[in-house]
Amino acid sequence: MNKKIKISDLCSRMNPQYMEDLEVTNMTDLHPSEQRIEDIVFQKLHPEQKTAAPAGKRVNMKKKTWKIAAIAAVFCLFATTAFAMAGGFEYFRSIYGDTVDNARQDILTPEITVTDGTRQMALDSMLTDGYKINLIVSLKTVSGKADKDIEKTDPINLFQVELQPPVSGSEQEEQTMAFTCTELTEFSSKSQHFYHIQLDSLTDCTGWNMKVSLSESLGNLTLESDIKGSAAAAELTINQAIDSSLTIETLQISPLGFLVIGSEGAASGGLPTPSISLTFKDGSQEDLITPMSFDSGEGGTITGGGGVVIGEDPMTGPLVTTTYGQRNPSGKLAIAGEFGRIILVSEIQSISVNGTEYPLN
Repeated sequence: MNKKIKISDLCSRMNPQYMEDLEVTNMTDLHPSEQRIEDIVFQKLHPEQKTAAPAGKRVNMKKKTWKIAAIAAVFCLFATTAFAMAGGFEYFRSIYGDTVDNARQDILTPEITVTDGTRQMALDSMLTDGYKINLIVSLKTVSGKADKDIEKTDPINLFQVELQPPVSGSEQEEQTMAFTCTELTEFSSKSQHFYHIQLDSLTDCTGWNMKVSLSESLGNLTLESDIKGSAAAAELTINQAIDSSLTIETLQISPLGFLVIGSEGAASGGLPTPSISLTFKDGSQEDLITPMSFDSGEGGTITGGGGVVIGEDPMTGPLVTTTYGQRNPSGKLAIAGEFGRIILVSEIQSISVNGTEYPLN
């Protein structure tokens, strides 16, 4: 007959002379905060609770220093392993807050790595709908020492991204791409740095080949992968005349952003700004395009033409954080927007275009 014995019971009966304090050293390059580790462990132990209460306020929980090496080692291993396994998910949580839960199934972990013997570059995670391409790329030194050249280089100058359509020489190659790169400092360490690369395209890049290269002055390491997007989008056929020169043809919306395709009879000045908004099933509303979406520029072609200042919490700001668009000589117009948080398309009830409601089934 097997009898289960709790380690804690053994500890309570152990002579204090056999106990000693143990300092546990993190042997990984990840440096989550103590609070983050505690929250992960708490959620694993208490799955019925979505979030952990603030430290020091949990009921029936006492803080104390474990004096048994086995217990301390198991706790450290569990905490760091849980964090590493959820790495791709946690990277995007730092960007989109808790709304990343809406895209849990869409986050890919390519785990593609290249090295030149001095540095290692890895494509750790990808989240895309084909138009909004979010990449998590890391750089680390093979020696484990600090990389002064990387540290002093502005993230926007660290990488170059090249996209190639499946059919070489097609008209798809001529497309507008906005590029941003920021460091995720909360995950970076002395020898390893994590970056969020964001590409915004007016063309669906699903299935395209992508090359991410480190700056040539830093070694020109290159990662290669296909764009694989699973963040499902919904598309509405509108065909609504806004005025004598502008017709909105289609509107596509995904968890990450939107894309409006229209046509203009006589394009002039800055990009048009039809009034477009969302109504969710809970009754809340969010603007997609307003008269303030763009700052008019020369020639009427504006990429990244509008933006808002947002705080650390994505839920406190407007849904659309960046708008950009382009005209082409044939009279076609494309206007796209990037969301500061991830939405559930299934929760959208309708889309309004200049006062006309279109239900989203």
